[in-house]
Amino acid sequence: MRSLRLLLGLALAGLLALAAPPVPAAAGFVVNPSSAQLSHGFPADPKAAVRDARSLVAAGHLKRAIATLKLYTAEHPREIGVRRFLGDLYYRAGDLRSARRTYLAIVTDFGGDRDTYNRLGSVYASENHINRAIAYFDKSLPAADSVIDLVSLHRRKGDLPSFIAYTRAQALSHPNDPGLQDDLGQVYESVRRPGAAERAFRRALALAPQDVGALNGLGLTMLDQGLVKDAIADFQQCLNELPGEYKCTNNLAVADLDIDRVAEAERLLKSAHAQRPELPEAIVNLGYIRDERGDWRGAIRRYLQALAVGPFWRDAYLNLGIDYERHHLYALAESVLLKGIAAVPYDGAMHVVLGQTYADQGKRALALAQYSFATHALDRHVRNVAKRLIAALSPASAQSPQPRRRR
Repeated sequence: MRSLRLLLGLALAGLLALAAPPVPAAAGFVVNPSSAQLSHGFPADPKAAVRDARSLVAAGHLKRAIATLKLYTAEHPREIGVRRFLGDLYYRAGDLRSARRTYLAIVTDFGGDRDTYNRLGSVYASENHINRAIAYFDKSLPAADSVIDLVSLHRRKGDLPSFIAYTRAQALSHPNDPGLQDDLGQVYESVRRPGAAERAFRRALALAPQDVGALNGLGLTMLDQGLVKDAIADFQQCLNELPGEYKCTNNLAVADLDIDRVAEAERLLKSAHAQRPELPEAIVNLGYIRDERGDWRGAIRRYLQALAVGPFWRDAYLNLGIDYERHHLYALAESVLLKGIAAVPYDGAMHVVLGQTYADQGKRALALAQYSFATHALDRHVRNVAKRLIAALSPASAQSPQPRRRR
């Protein structure tokens, strides 16, 4: 899914202490069960099947939701949407083999399907099969949520500049294709070039004014440039075009948090979670609000809830690790951050927080190794934090007197 700019609060206190508050999660772009049940216990129509499964997920019964959809799809093999959602729940449960098998069966039975190609890319990326993931994500283009994943994968592969150049060339050679302009905007947003991203999204919207993906993307670039009121207008326009859209609802809540409209943000997040309980972003943000209120134990419960439905969701691992580290629960912090790095390789922020966890325990060599990983992060702020923390742990720094901080 398209991921919004993360409000990562990695602030240095001097050169030695890392004060990293948890961050709101970005979205990249409880319903009553149906009364129309068959005698053997599952709904008679596809919308009710998905709605009932979401109700089970919202109640914490992910495995029961999977079992229900397995029964339904066995009886209704032509319902591609329900079969795809079953694959989604397998993915949410961390059962990558079943998710892959489900998605591949859809492609075999129905031919090319961009939404399913996107999901296959996510599965192969989670399994660290980079080339296969790229191949399937490519098949889902243009104007798909695959672009941010492709940026990450090409960066890991080492050919990100070529991918950026190719995407730009495609957009320039097809100036009347809004999907290709949207793709370029997502690329620039992913590599922290919000000005260029804004221009690309505006070109997409000039061609397709009702494109909710481009409206969401434009809102993200406004947030990145500190133009919160403009971002709110873009997200609200997105919701005017498609009421209840999950990503724009979540991202509007993040914008509200930026200007301390916490109550409104919480209302929006609860609405988003009720509509899509199988997605983690709104859950993480509800945890973030608890953290802001000083209820870190309640926040941890939310982050764990997010991981139950999003075992590959970086923000939940990061915020959980930060809370554990800040409250000196170092063993728990190490465990969750190592799992997060395994699920989302090459994330600089998690390496920084893990390094701080080691540093706080006097494990200098381990801390330096994590900070070194973080110096290659895509986010310039994370890179700078890592470099300063390395300098703080260097022998010369340890021997030099520290200047007194002025009040």
